[in-house]
Amino acid sequence: MSSGSGKSDAEIELKLAVPADELARLAKAPRLAELVGKSRSARKRFVTTYFDTPDRRLAQAELALRVRRDGRRRIQTIKTAAAPEIAGLARAEWEREIAGDHPELDDAWLANIPDKAVRKLLAKPKVRGRLSPLFTTDFDRRIWRVRYGASDIELALDKGEIAAGKGTAPIAEVELELKAGDPNDLYSLAREIAGIVPAVVESRSKAERGYALLAKRRTDGVAAVRARPVALDAGASVADAFMRIGRTCFRHMRANESLVRGKPFVDGVHQLRVALRRLRSALAAFRDVLPEDERKRMSEELRWIAGACGQARDWDVFRTQLLKPLAEHLDDDPALAGVAAAAERMRKRAYAEVSATLASPRLTGALLDVEAWWEKGDWARGMGTWATLPAAEFAGATLKKLHRKVASLGAQLGDLEESELHELRIRCKKLRYAAEFFRGPFPRKTTEAYLGALADVQEHLGSLNDAVVAKALLAQLGKSAKDLPAAVLARADGIVTGWIAARVKSDLDELPAVWAEFERRKPFWK
Repeated sequence: MSSGSGKSDAEIELKLAVPADELARLAKAPRLAELVGKSRSARKRFVTTYFDTPDRRLAQAELALRVRRDGRRRIQTIKTAAAPEIAGLARAEWEREIAGDHPELDDAWLANIPDKAVRKLLAKPKVRGRLSPLFTTDFDRRIWRVRYGASDIELALDKGEIAAGKGTAPIAEVELELKAGDPNDLYSLAREIAGIVPAVVESRSKAERGYALLAKRRTDGVAAVRARPVALDAGASVADAFMRIGRTCFRHMRANESLVRGKPFVDGVHQLRVALRRLRSALAAFRDVLPEDERKRMSEELRWIAGACGQARDWDVFRTQLLKPLAEHLDDDPALAGVAAAAERMRKRAYAEVSATLASPRLTGALLDVEAWWEKGDWARGMGTWATLPAAEFAGATLKKLHRKVASLGAQLGDLEESELHELRIRCKKLRYAAEFFRGPFPRKTTEAYLGALADVQEHLGSLNDAVVAKALLAQLGKSAKDLPAAVLARADGIVTGWIAARVKSDLDELPAVWAEFERRKPFWK
């Protein structure tokens, strides 16, 4: 049984992870006292249990179902992940008071949930009949109501832990929830807090962190988050498209940034770099309708973050896709073993740089600045009449221009110099990102055929870039690895150069046929 009919709302919040000892310092900071003014803080303890089915059906649907103890009361809440159609900080939630410690998903209450997919999932017997507790959060919260800018904001300091079986993870964070006003004030207030104590944007909810802790406990690791298709329909305007593309890319970036910040790992670093490239590609795709100085400033901030990831990724590829197959082919050549050991040291150094970058105050400021700029939407004024026109019309004009740049260079394929082939690869990459962003309103079959053929061209040109990167990394080893004999380095250089040259030749020999296949594919936007 339950008491009350429950409520449906959209929660708009921003969280910052803070070192536990700095959280106490923040609470006593003079600037915080200025911000809260005469507002008196309230203190609460929250013990919350999260539920799911044994096969994690709610997690797969990006839902969190929890029961929170509030004194004698029990509050049941269902939360969704943020959708690109709504404010980037917003998450839909439905809440009710219930009688006990186990979720109550009766038909009468579910009928009040407006999201059909959520309602349908929770009504399934294999879901509501198989729910069990997975993990708990237990934390103390200190809360103020702050008037900041034109907004009413709840500022909370949370300290405690997440527990999943025998595994635990600390909770030490600042949570800012918009009660009324402008979401951009959340970003501004977050920047102020990050100026008082070391802080990083925490994109994961407590539920997501709980699931991650479960994954570690089961020893199957935490997987990087892949990019999702942009939810772009035929009725979207150009301004809608830019906002949705940005929100989708930020979600991809934030998820992997949180994972990598904890402990950098190969696929996580790669996906973080991909997300940053996608964000920069989105800025480039809309360059004709965005304020130029603002677009360049945002792109440079993202380039700086991606720079640290790029070095780590280059060493990962050098080690796993070049040295490892070479060593297997040549039966562990001693020269390659020496270079591999030196390369591993360089890789660890690059990963330390990733960790330093992700922990830096500059990163927090850069991410808050770029995301606040995107969400505020002032760029729409610079779009002029384009802002309200159909996104499909803009997509057609943009993709046509990018396609022509690729086709004009590709038409000279047999006569292109190496530098021109590199340029063709870059043009293909820009076209591919833009085509993936804008594919939503167009026929699926034609779109997939075009993108598949384009990806094949890009892949066959990729070995040229691998060759340039490998030579640069070998040069770095020559300068940095003082214990690596010159003769060993020279032999490894010769082996690597020969191996890559063979790959490049094979790819370039196949390229004319691959290009011809791409030319046969009809542009899907026509």
